[in-house]
Amino acid sequence: MIVKDIIGIDIGGTNFRIGTVSKDGSLRYFIKKPSTMLNQEDGVKNLIAEIEKYIHMYQLEDKVSCVSIGIPSILNKEKTFVYSTPNLKGLENIDLATKLQEALKLKVYIDRDVNHLLLNDIQHMEIEDISQQTIVGFYIGTGIGNAIIIHGKAYSGKNGVAGELGHIPLYGVKEQCTCANYGCAEVKASGKYLNQLVEQHFPECIIDEIFIRHSEDAIIQEFVENLSIPLATEINILDPDYIVLAGGVIEMEGFPKEALIEQVKKRTRKPYPEANLQFVFPKHTQESGVLGSAHYGFSKLES
Repeated sequence: MIVKDIIGIDIGGTNFRIGTVSKDGSLRYFIKKPSTMLNQEDGVKNLIAEIEKYIHMYQLEDKVSCVSIGIPSILNKEKTFVYSTPNLKGLENIDLATKLQEALKLKVYIDRDVNHLLLNDIQHMEIEDISQQTIVGFYIGTGIGNAIIIHGKAYSGKNGVAGELGHIPLYGVKEQCTCANYGCAEVKASGKYLNQLVEQHFPECIIDEIFIRHSEDAIIQEFVENLSIPLATEINILDPDYIVLAGGVIEMEGFPKEALIEQVKKRTRKPYPEANLQFVFPKHTQESGVLGSAHYGFSKLES
């Protein structure tokens, strides 16, 4: 039987990425563009239009088996309905998978984007038996992305919304988050907040150079310290075998990885897990999320 390709899509708070992936992991027709068209009232309509335009552009009609999408949202347990997408208000409170399937006439799978990223990262990690491991992924981009793999399976919880680490409260923080709650970790520890710091305190510096030029500044050191708090919290709870650290902020040039590890260890329980933490910094490309989404799609088709 010929296995058709899959259209993999990685939707972030900043960028929209799409590509066509074959069973062997080969990627073709990769496109990246801003995701602002999904932050509007007609976000779903715009998403459908983007996918239809892509299929027509590369003449993929009848050549793909499904569309698999990673989205920075909380979803129901069945992974069809999007409850909330704080950084993309055009994709909220909607049965997204059903609407896309009806419009595209293709099977559509959706899940949290960070679950797809962690699946892709695990493929490149030397792990003897994933079915016996607990692996957590922290992806610091526009917000704080968090994926949890326990004994080979993504942990989703009772309602399907587990792993929202960016929305645990930080003590003493009172500002409102984009999710409508107050004091969430993302308010003080995210790419969105880092951008605010740069604009307010380092207006002469472009954000891409903030860690190269100002990593020793007290303001940036406090940012790293704030970031370590939610990470250490989850590590203390789960005692994971591997801790994957990635995302746009972590991968910025000059990001103080050792300082972040030091701050995480400072806040983890002694002697364990602090004495036996295994950190992994995977090499990401713009295509990583698309490949992860496709990997998820192939696994769903096989099951």
